Amino acid sequence: MASQQDSGFFEISIKSLLKSWSNTSPVGNGYIKPPTTPTSSLQGDRGPPAMMPVNVDPDIKSGEYVLKSVFANFTTQAERKIRIIMAEPLEKPLTKSLQRGEDPQFDQLIISMSSLAEYCLPSVVRTLFDWYKRQNGTEDESHEYRPRTSTKSKGDEQQRDYLLERRDLAIDFIFSLVLIEVLKQISLHPVPDNLVHEVINLAFKHFKYKEGYLGPNTGNMHIIDDLYAEVIGVLAQSKFPAVKKKFMSELKELRQKEQNPYVIQSSISLIMGMKFFRIKMYPVEDFEASFQFMQECAQYFLEVKDKDVRHALAGLFVEILFPVAAAVKNEVNVPCLRNFVESLYDTTLELSARKKHSLALFPLVTCLLCVSQKQFFLIRWHIFLNNCLSNLKNRDPKMARVALESLYRLLWVYMIRIKCESNNVTQSRLGSITATLFPKGSRSVVPRDMPLNIFVKIIQFIAQERLDFAMKEIIYDLLSVGKSPKTFSLNPERMNIGLRAFLVVADNLQQKDGEPPMPNTGAVLPSGNTLRVKKTYLSKTLTEEEAKMIGISLYYPQLRKALDSILRHLDKEVGRCMMLTNTQILNKEPEDMITGERKPKIDLFRTSVAAIPRILPDGMSKLELIDLLARLTIHMDDELRHIAQNSLQSLLVDFADWREDVLFGFTNFLLREVNDTQQNLLDSSLKLLVHLLTQWKLAIQTQSKGQDQTKLRTSELQQERNSHSNVLHAVEGFALVLLCSCQIATRKLAVSILREVRALFSALGQSEDDDKPMIEVMDQLSSSILESFIHVAASDSTTLTFGHNGDLQWLVEWNAVLVNSHYDVKSPSHVWIFAQSVKDPWVLCLFSFLRLENLPKHCPTALSYAWPYAFTRLQLLMPHIDPNSPMYTKKVSTTSGGDNYVTLWRNYLILCFGVAKPSIMSPGHLRVSTPEIMATTPDGSYSYDNKVIGTPSVAVLLKQLVPLMRAESIEITESLVLGFGRTNSLVFRELVEELHPLMKEALERRPENKKRRERRDLLRLQLLRIFELLADAGVISDNTNGALERDTLALGALFLEYVDLTRMLLEAENDKDVEILKDIRAHFSAMVANLIQCIPVHHRRFLFPQQSLRHHLFILFSQWAGPFSVMFTPLDRYSDRNHQITRYQYCALKAMSAVLCCGPVFDNVGLSPDGYLYKWLDNILACHDLRVHQLGCEVVILLLELNPDQVNLFNWAVDRCYTGSHQLASGCFKAIATVCGSRNYPHDIVTLLNLVLFKASDTDRDIYEISMQLLQV
Repeated sequence: MASQQDSGFFEISIKSLLKSWSNTSPVGNGYIKPPTTPTSSLQGDRGPPAMMPVNVDPDIKSGEYVLKSVFANFTTQAERKIRIIMAEPLEKPLTKSLQRGEDPQFDQLIISMSSLAEYCLPSVVRTLFDWYKRQNGTEDESHEYRPRTSTKSKGDEQQRDYLLERRDLAIDFIFSLVLIEVLKQISLHPVPDNLVHEVINLAFKHFKYKEGYLGPNTGNMHIIDDLYAEVIGVLAQSKFPAVKKKFMSELKELRQKEQNPYVIQSSISLIMGMKFFRIKMYPVEDFEASFQFMQECAQYFLEVKDKDVRHALAGLFVEILFPVAAAVKNEVNVPCLRNFVESLYDTTLELSARKKHSLALFPLVTCLLCVSQKQFFLIRWHIFLNNCLSNLKNRDPKMARVALESLYRLLWVYMIRIKCESNNVTQSRLGSITATLFPKGSRSVVPRDMPLNIFVKIIQFIAQERLDFAMKEIIYDLLSVGKSPKTFSLNPERMNIGLRAFLVVADNLQQKDGEPPMPNTGAVLPSGNTLRVKKTYLSKTLTEEEAKMIGISLYYPQLRKALDSILRHLDKEVGRCMMLTNTQILNKEPEDMITGERKPKIDLFRTSVAAIPRILPDGMSKLELIDLLARLTIHMDDELRHIAQNSLQSLLVDFADWREDVLFGFTNFLLREVNDTQQNLLDSSLKLLVHLLTQWKLAIQTQSKGQDQTKLRTSELQQERNSHSNVLHAVEGFALVLLCSCQIATRKLAVSILREVRALFSALGQSEDDDKPMIEVMDQLSSSILESFIHVAASDSTTLTFGHNGDLQWLVEWNAVLVNSHYDVKSPSHVWIFAQSVKDPWVLCLFSFLRLENLPKHCPTALSYAWPYAFTRLQLLMPHIDPNSPMYTKKVSTTSGGDNYVTLWRNYLILCFGVAKPSIMSPGHLRVSTPEIMATTPDGSYSYDNKVIGTPSVAVLLKQLVPLMRAESIEITESLVLGFGRTNSLVFRELVEELHPLMKEALERRPENKKRRERRDLLRLQLLRIFELLADAGVISDNTNGALERDTLALGALFLEYVDLTRMLLEAENDKDVEILKDIRAHFSAMVANLIQCIPVHHRRFLFPQQSLRHHLFILFSQWAGPFSVMFTPLDRYSDRNHQITRYQYCALKAMSAVLCCGPVFDNVGLSPDGYLYKWLDNILACHDLRVHQLGCEVVILLLELNPDQVNLFNWAVDRCYTGSHQLASGCFKAIATVCGSRNYPHDIVTLLNLVLFKASDTDRDIYEISMQLLQV
């Protein structure tokens, strides 16, 4: 940069720069108020202020360029801060906006200016003064510091004066902050005396008493005075003679005046200006010079008669002497200090005994003893100690506090510096102190309502030299160690002190911190530079071996047992009852609840939980401890919540053998305790779960970086992967349950959980035989699932979906609705039914993920956990759904959230039946796969069907749910349809057995009134929709667990009867055209079609043992197929067949086709030369609706395959290739090509060859290519 000799050059440069800014700064005494701006916008303003841009010439010397740039930045930032302050309320203290630590950018700028000052301090200080004078609008160095306002100012003028005054104070604040930092470099760089005097004079002008001012800026004025006192404190470190001379001359001047209230207050203000002066401990000349000054002040103290001045001097001595006492290791044997102590001690001790002086002089007596020599201390301290002990019970809490602070500083000197006296004397002294502070048999300490940290420090000081005494005589007593459970009672304040003291002592011993420092005054400098250094404590568990190494093994087991008792009692008294799930405290504020006796108990609870895992309670199992911590994460006390979260995190991150237990425990806690009825609480708990998983991942990654990668992979990670695979799959199962939520925020958190699990699997490494991470499977399936129903989804973002590679995150956030249409012939059954009854596409996605070939195939372990978890959540929600439950009545009458509960309940039903295990299979082989379910509801007032609490069981669930099929609420029955319709094949037979009575009831035909008839029709419809969904999923046709006979592959007797009776019922009512009958016909048709289509073609012939049933079904479906009925006349056909086909007609047509192709044809007449089936096939194949035409092609293929002996059929197909319309001919030719090309089909080779040659000349490219392929065959 530049040498010290160059500093004058910089000064000239900066002054020229300042002049270039003069048009942007106020000049003269006037100040133009900036335009009024809303406070919020000003506070948020981080851009440059509205002033001219400052350009620094880049061609100048590098040092000059840096200096000018920093000053340009300083003026810009200062102007911005002043603008913000002017827009703030007058009542707001300037420290809130300007103190160090409030604006890191400005703090960094000040530090940069301090660094520059090392090279050019005089220039920096002069330029600062130039800036300061310009801001104040005066170049006159001798201007008096005084408030702008007077008592005569009125109204608006007074407000304006207050505002300008606030601006002046802000300028002083900024100026002082920079001076404090740059003057620290004065020891490295000489500064002219005139500049030093300028700083001193300005500061001392601020120490003058402002008489009669009571405006809103009074507090800010005191802050500015303190800041200038801090400036003097920094300056005195290098220029003490000049500071002392100024102070003494000002003091002499005041002493010569008549002592009236103004002069007394002026003296006090002057004395307070020196409160940040600190004695230099070395060299000894400076130390002696400082104490020469102190001696002169001591003489003034002895001579002055005014009480307030004497108290101010006492306060000044305390501020100056405490740092000296803290710095002295043994004792200072310097005459000046000894003389100072001896000259003041007797007088101050005598005065401290007087009530009017005790508050001010107790600290001074303490200081004098603390800096005195050992012999002086030991001879005199016991007298003052007794004064302190007697004042601990003083009714005035201020006096009691002063006495306590004096005691614990004296004790530090006695224990740490002097190292006690003989054993008997020390024991006696400590006994009297502890008996006063911690009376035996008392529930509290003396004095009451004091900071507990002081008592903790006292025990720490004693333990430093007398560990056994501290543990057995103090800590044991405070923690009620050794008391039986019957006599054990909580003394929260005493126990808090005892537990904290033990933690501090153990930490000190383990970290080998040595002697604790003398307690400081805890003062924060007005500039914001705190004097306190934060101590970091160990969080790793203190083991028995470590306790032995540091010499506390004798006491440690007792402490662990005591902690166990404390935690159990606290949980009972202020734990469970204050959880946010407790309905009795829902509308109460923590401030109203944590009062009286509860407050110290909560404080003790915080300390006890914060002690975990440092100390693990003895007598509490892992699961008990985790459950306690988990419950406290939803406690109403915010601080206790955060401490519990940190303790859980420490257990998870620092202890590999706890990870599985922590995650299982916390997940099961969320399932049991945090209900879906408390959405915000659930989401905050899930965020904690995400955080725990993230922290585990980071711990593994850190561990991987710190060790050899290969070794780690082969040993530790292999072991960790094996032990933690199950718990990660359990968390996946829990996330799947969360994906049932109706709230997008909760579903997003579930996705975050799945992502973290995948990241953990990636960090740990997965074995080849393990399931894939669930999110990986769901992301891969998302696009195909979306494609299956995108045509029935209406959304603003629909256009995006076609080009969007949809993943799970996108699906859970997608905002769309499902739209139902009578003309929808594209949707499979599950899409059609969901579009009818559900508007949220996410529910359909969830339903689709649970199809056998999706999640059940790829993630069986996670789904085995999802079953008990979903069962638990369903049971907890049942009281809000079941119309017979008292809670249901209460909820419906008091809230409008009933619909949301039914929606969520429906989603749980879908998941439950999608992942359920058969009742006979016990899920006990999976660890913690069956969480216990609480038998009471959140408010504890009503227990819902205790029989279902415990192990999840499909049988129990069905007994609960099937009766609800008769419920009057359409939402409930619709939900049951979708839930039962998702039943997996393993529990299908249990479902059918439970539904059997309803199936019989639905098919009964008896005369009844209109209402009963409607209810029965609705039951028939809902049952058909259930079976349609099950048939669509291939569950009914599953040859192992479905409705087919395992040996014959025929439809079982129960289902066969159901189909036949339904057919007869619908035949009898076929003449009626009621809307619900239309739905019943359509769903019956779809059910039969789905059932047949899910069975392999060569097995279909066995499905219906009686061919007559097929024939009857075909005729019945034909009656509903509209223009595609076999009864349709050509005239009707030509007029109607090109009309848009409805879903009802299409379902009937599909069912006709399926029944017809279920084995060889049931009616040979239909395929005779003039059979009725040919006209029907002509009708379908010639249809312009591509789906109907495609269906016709499939029917022809299957008819040809299943009826190879029907020559008429083959001849008809060949004939239509020549004579039919283009569409009809193409369909028949494709069917012939498919059948003849794939197997040895009996046909006339000449006929086929002619047909192929004929089609080879077709203009349709597809037909041409098919004919060429067939020719090769």
